Amino acid sequence: MKYLVLIVLLCSAVLGKNLEFEGLGYEDLNISDTQVCPVKQVTLPQNRDFIGVVVYKDNSFDVTSSPKYTFKQKHHIEKTKEKEIAKVYVTDYKTKKLIDTQKAYYVFGSTLMSIGGDDIIPFAHQKDAQEFMQQHKGKKIYTIERMNERFIDFLEIR
Repeated sequence: MKYLVLIVLLCSAVLGKNLEFEGLGYEDLNISDTQVCPVKQVTLPQNRDFIGVVVYKDNSFDVTSSPKYTFKQKHHIEKTKEKEIAKVYVTDYKTKKLIDTQKAYYVFGSTLMSIGGDDIIPFAHQKDAQEFMQQHKGKKIYTIERMNERFIDFLEIR
């Protein structure tokens, strides 16, 4: 499995397609022990249950330490126009596999914290998000429409 990402990279480069990370787990990404989040500047191995990936149209990508920081990176890139974003992924808290941010359900206000403190906890299925919300005293379930810059900044100051 360690070579899965390398194979995906090579195939993408040859075929000219964007990278596909959906369904991959932390171990599949072959992240070094010293790799850091571009937003929080913390090492990624310590935050494996929360990582996110921002994939760019040039097939480069950034791995972040939490869903909140995944969206912060996405918003930063959209503002600065340093690169064009192809796709964004977050880790489904239940399965520990990457899911498309566009399809995820995000639990807000739970007792579970990421490395960045108050965060949104993503799930691929609404039922899983509802169960988690009940178990961890979540306040609300949101979809991608709520993940705007203002809301993510609110999470930073909460």
